Amino acid sequence: MAKLAFDTGGTFTDFALLDDTGALHLHKVLSTPKNPAEAVVQGVSELLEQFSGAITIEDLQVLGATTVVTNAVLERKGVETGFVTTDGFQDMLRIRNEGRYDLYDLNIKYPDPLVTRANSYGAAERIAADGSVMTELKEETVREIAGRLKEKGIRSVAVCLLHAYKYPQHEQRVAALLREEYPDIFVSLSSDVCPEMREFDRASTTVVNAYTRPQMAGHVAHLQREFAKKGIDRQVLWMTSSGGLVPSRRAAELPVRLIESGPAAGAVAAAEFGRIAGEGSVLSFDMGGTTAKLCLIPNGEPTVGTDLEVAHYQRFRKGSGFPLKIQSIQMIEIGAGGGSIAAKNPLGLLDVGPRSAGALPGPAAYQRGGTEPTVTDADILLGYMGTESFVGGSFKVSKDAAREAMTKLAVSLDVSIDRCAWGIHDLVNESMSKAAAMHATDLGVDPRSLPMVAFGGAGPVHAYGIARKLGIKRVICPTGAGVTSAIGLLIAPVAVDLSASHPMAVDAWDVDGMNRLLDDLSAQGAEVVSAAGVAKETITNRYTVDMRHVGQGHEITVALPDRSLPKEEFLKQLLENFYKLYRELFGRTVAASVEVITWRLRASGEKDQVTRPNETQVSDARKGSRQVYFQELGNYTETAVYDHYKLPVQQEIKGPAIVEQRESTAVVGPSGVFHVDANGNLVINIL
Repeated sequence: MAKLAFDTGGTFTDFALLDDTGALHLHKVLSTPKNPAEAVVQGVSELLEQFSGAITIEDLQVLGATTVVTNAVLERKGVETGFVTTDGFQDMLRIRNEGRYDLYDLNIKYPDPLVTRANSYGAAERIAADGSVMTELKEETVREIAGRLKEKGIRSVAVCLLHAYKYPQHEQRVAALLREEYPDIFVSLSSDVCPEMREFDRASTTVVNAYTRPQMAGHVAHLQREFAKKGIDRQVLWMTSSGGLVPSRRAAELPVRLIESGPAAGAVAAAEFGRIAGEGSVLSFDMGGTTAKLCLIPNGEPTVGTDLEVAHYQRFRKGSGFPLKIQSIQMIEIGAGGGSIAAKNPLGLLDVGPRSAGALPGPAAYQRGGTEPTVTDADILLGYMGTESFVGGSFKVSKDAAREAMTKLAVSLDVSIDRCAWGIHDLVNESMSKAAAMHATDLGVDPRSLPMVAFGGAGPVHAYGIARKLGIKRVICPTGAGVTSAIGLLIAPVAVDLSASHPMAVDAWDVDGMNRLLDDLSAQGAEVVSAAGVAKETITNRYTVDMRHVGQGHEITVALPDRSLPKEEFLKQLLENFYKLYRELFGRTVAASVEVITWRLRASGEKDQVTRPNETQVSDARKGSRQVYFQELGNYTETAVYDHYKLPVQQEIKGPAIVEQRESTAVVGPSGVFHVDANGNLVINIL
């Protein structure tokens, strides 16, 4: 079956088409920030027209990753949203959890809630923690709220009542009343979006879902209509933050789960490329036009966390953003990409990012209105990226325009143009290497022991410099590095992550209660995964639980043993798993009772495989040469330029060199030796 994947990025929208013969075709177009669907439709149309003879259109499966949700939150361009909670808790979004990300900052600030206080309402009701109804739901208060929402024209509302994660009956009734009074409103229930403990985190997650839901629903519906016009009737499958694919219907209902959609697809691909290159654990480095993402992938699988934080008021300061209780691949993201703008800061020093030129106007070299120098402009001036081979030569860039923009900054800093360009390139490398070292150290790993998988439009350009700073000796640049996230969509399984908070002490274990809860999660998972066309008998379920010592405030995620085991053996293995992980994390164990707080399920189909692009003919791989700057040599040097797809397999070549793909360019410095392996990946060994 043919598959067509697209990944909407801040600067480019990437495509990967796996046709009926198993051949892989790659494509790239500029993103359209005002309407991301335009670039998607353009790229899909161009691929279908070019390869129509190799595709059975009726069987074509389209897969997508999007920045629609992320951008709506970061740029605060979602819809006006309402918030309904238990009466008396309307200030929950402002009080937060009373935590402080900086204990000594007397003027500490947080991002303004996505819902105004005027749009926060209290419903007269109360369910206690044990499920007893303290105050029956007064339906007239909900009908009154619906009237106010309708009067204000609010299209989406988040409902988060106390203890609804376990006792959702009042929330469900509130939703029914709101829809009865206001049929066109989007209602997001916390018991559907995030059925987990901790009121503020649950409310924050539900609000982000409500804030972005109309936009995502419109985006999904628009693309489905456009694809239907081309004869594609299957539901689009969308990448979630945890690395699984879900059908359009679920993506439109729960957009908050897609907030790290593109980066997750890249991590999935990096894990696969590392595996086929014979590496068990790798450091994934994904650098595009707007941001760079770093992800540690131990033992061939990205680490999936149970929470995430976005829209930080203080960049990188945990606790200063909106917490989201969703399953998400753990990675660190910094505002450094090809479009990141370089400028002189108030201290008279060079700064790069987080401002980005994006796709429009883009870097100065694009000649689309950009006048400020960017990382891409610096890389072009240094010779790392060719003006005639940019995106395979289909997109012309101007070295003169890049030089003009760089000149202004160089003069203000009182340095030469070349020194300014190198400063930008090296400063970005320094920022990313520090972030990578911090990420690896936090997870207890020495980054020097890991090979790096570098991809994204700018990743292979910067990988050599970053690897040298980190002490990494091996860099793998995959085939199709510039569109690796799109390739990740072709590899990823259809999968859904579900959770439910239901505290259960190990000392008072209820086997029947556990089985009922897990069977319910399993049924929900099978429903979602099978809706994407996966046969139910092929679905695999993986269970984990969040556990802690009784009285502790936070949990760790532990694998659940085979629940068919006898109770005594089951609990023995469960506690062994808990204590082993607890000791690894904290260096000791505690003599206290243990309890499960949240139960989790990942229901998934099977992973797919992809082949290398079909430009595999071996001929003279050298395309020519150009002047390239290398700090190790202290100057520009005439450097050979090679075509990645024409390099003979396993033939080692000494750097310095430039290796070009259509979608990306790899820089190999004087200390590097490179070859193409049997799978088409460029492997750089740093001496």
